[in-house]
Amino acid sequence: MLNVRNDYLVILVATNNRLELLKRTINSIATGTHCSHEIIVIDGGSTDGTIEYLNSHQGITPVYQGELFGTALSYNLVWRQVESKYTCWLSDDTEIVPGSLDLAVSILEADPEIGMVGLKMKDTVGPGKTEPYMGSLSTYGVLNCNHGVLPMDLLMSVGYFNEGYRSYMIDPDLTASVLCTGNKVVMTKRISILHHREWSEGVDWHKKIKHEMGGIDNRKIYYEKFRFLQNSLSPSVQLKKRFGNSVGRFLFNGSSESFIRCKLNRRDWINLFGGHFIRLSDPLRTINLPYHLLQQIPLHLLKIGTNPYRYLVE
Repeated sequence: MLNVRNDYLVILVATNNRLELLKRTINSIATGTHCSHEIIVIDGGSTDGTIEYLNSHQGITPVYQGELFGTALSYNLVWRQVESKYTCWLSDDTEIVPGSLDLAVSILEADPEIGMVGLKMKDTVGPGKTEPYMGSLSTYGVLNCNHGVLPMDLLMSVGYFNEGYRSYMIDPDLTASVLCTGNKVVMTKRISILHHREWSEGVDWHKKIKHEMGGIDNRKIYYEKFRFLQNSLSPSVQLKKRFGNSVGRFLFNGSSESFIRCKLNRRDWINLFGGHFIRLSDPLRTINLPYHLLQQIPLHLLKIGTNPYRYLVE
């Protein structure tokens, strides 16, 4: 067992030559998380002083991989050696809002049918900073959790991150995988993570991402794996999305990121009407809860033979 300090919540952070960003991430976890936890930092061969920092920090369990294996494999090599009740993955350019991990764990403790709590994330730089928060809908209408907290045994049952992706799409895949087991996935109402994305004007980010993907068609992998969810693309779902888009354009036209209508911001509205597995009654169902945008795939879809996790559905 790799985690020797704690077996309740184990937090994994992967890094490579981003020492100052990493320090902010670690400090935010240490000062803003009160539940019992252990931080494991995975280093991919840093040469900027990160290794010296990790060696000197008494509150961190370091794992020195020495090279870049790709995000999915890098995390999985560590997760396979972890034994804990809950786990969480974070990037080294994130900052935890105080109390957010405690909140996520309390949500999981309160409802065993919830398989993952998405940590609502806001970009602080780049074009995404004008959005209320980040989180896109997949081809099949699944709301992605960029970062989340979930039970370790559930993560293990779905095979951890999908190593078919070298980089990117691992979090949408994991979100959909958890849903395909019959568990619910929810999103924190409040912003839980500040994302201090590395952003440079003039950089062709689409070209950069394509290069980092190493020629792998991530969207095709996702599309094929969850093809059975095509059965959710009913006329009523499409009508709901079109109606939501039309009304949303009227309600939020020219609005700021903080503008609220019917207790929803514009991103909430898009996700509510565009999410195939989110009920329109969600704002009422979750009115007194610390989470919303509850997703759950109907049982008749889960029982389709091509569901890759059909064997986990009760």
